[in-house]
Amino acid sequence: MLVACNNDNLPEGILNQQQMVNFLHEAYLLEGYCAIETRYNFDSLTPEMIYAYDDIIAAQGITREQVEASLAYYVSQPEEYSAIHEAVAASLEDQK
Repeated sequence: MLVACNNDNLPEGILNQQQMVNFLHEAYLLEGYCAIETRYNFDSLTPEMIYAYDDIIAAQGITREQVEASLAYYVSQPEEYSAIHEAVAASLEDQK
């Protein structure tokens, strides 16, 4: 499902592609729920969303720092970032 990637070559502290898919899957579900609850009338993270993100992070055994560093890393790797988002879209479609 993901582009072949040698996770051994990732910089220290960077989540592998599957970890990113898992995190983003849950984060996008949260964002969708919040959008519905606020009728798409929000422009920043609410305290509730921040706590919910923290719950997702804790449940996955990762840290906020890893998420932030990983997002920055994958944005600089467009092919990998695209593959991650394709896998997230597929997992959300499967769940639907």
